[in-house]
This record gives sequence, C-alpha cells and structure tokens, in this order.
Amino acid sequence: MDIGNRIRNLRKAKGFNVTELANKSFISQSYLSDIETGRTAPSIDKLKVICDSLEISLGEFFGVVPGLPSNIIRLVENAQKLTEKEVQLLSDLLEEMVTRNQTTDNVKNLPDA
Repeated sequence: MDIGNRIRNLRKAKGFNVTELANKSFISQSYLSDIETGRTAPSIDKLKVICDSLEISLGEFFGVVPGLPSNIIRLVENAQKLTEKEVQLLSDLLEEMVTRNQTTDNVKNLPDA
C-alpha cells in the first residue's frame, strides 16, 4: 500500500488542502507533503493523528471496514484499477445518480394538492 497516496486521496475526498490537514494534524505542511510524495513514512503515532484528523480509524485507513456489503467492496476494488481520470468520471456519475434519486424521492414525497 502506498501510504502517502492513500493519505492524499483521503485528504482530497474530505476537501482539505495540504495546509488544512497539516494544521488539523499538528504537523508541518512540508512533513505532510513529504509523506504524501513518499519521501518519508509517518510513524504509527503520526499516522493515527492524521487518521483522526480525517475522521477515520486506522482500520478504515488500511481498508478494513466492518459490515461493508460485498458489492460495495467489489466496486471499490474495481475503482482502484482505474486511472485518476476514470475515477473522477465514475465519481461524477455516482454523484449525478444520487442527486437524481434524491430529486425523484422529493417529488414522490410531495403532498397531494
């Protein structure tokens, strides 16, 4: 597992820039950047602090998610084989589907006039 890349992906997924995550984790921006680019590896204590700042457990960081349905696990495993551009397209597609479903659900729940 590429720890630095995993941190970068999780950071971006949470909408943090490097400075924001570094500040939340009480580490320097340059140290976080070095971790993300693979120039250094964090100690388990620092990784725990970073995970806490990302609001995930170490288990979640390493891909252990209890109770996750098998079809979701398959989806994630397949997504990991995609290029960054393909992942972004898939993410956009899923967000559009969720938005459409929410809109449809809201229309279904409107009271009859």
